[in-house]
Amino acid sequence: MPLHGRHQAENAAVAIAAVEAFLGRQVRLADDVLESGFAAVSSPGRLQLVSTDPTVLVDAAHNPHGAGALAQALGEVFDFDELVVVLGVLADKDVEGIVRALEPTGARFLVTRSESDRAIEADQLAPRVAAVVGADRVDIASRLDDALDDAREWASRADRRGVVVTGSITLVADALAIATDREWTER
Repeated sequence: MPLHGRHQAENAAVAIAAVEAFLGRQVRLADDVLESGFAAVSSPGRLQLVSTDPTVLVDAAHNPHGAGALAQALGEVFDFDELVVVLGVLADKDVEGIVRALEPTGARFLVTRSESDRAIEADQLAPRVAAVVGADRVDIASRLDDALDDAREWASRADRRGVVVTGSITLVADALAIATDREWTER
């Protein structure tokens, strides 16, 4: 399966069980059907590799559970020495819970915002993130395009550094649009 993280395999197993249960006890999905289906599966915005030079991933984790799955997958699948999380969160979300879930990655946080009217302003988000991880691990970029430029520049200065854009679905969508416009997306 071309998806990263144990949680994706667990989701696939649940999907198989659900389809087989829907079809009835006597029906088992054919292995070749499952193999071809899962070989072609994609999950845009879910631990999606956007660039390899430097490595940039996007993940729409917008709650503590999703952020925990992201943190676990980063540790299982990738071998980063250093990581920067470009983080933007919507006002109705659990900022502290998301950050607590990502904190064990040891990442720096570059807080910003999406274009959504519901997005928390970067200068308001930063102190909330700093309250969880410490002010020394938090920087601010009021615009996402500036945050992406700063994060990519930082990551390109050393081997085994990565960038993860997360915290809201709207932030990920905006980041993917910027990546496409600047032609640094993977094909």
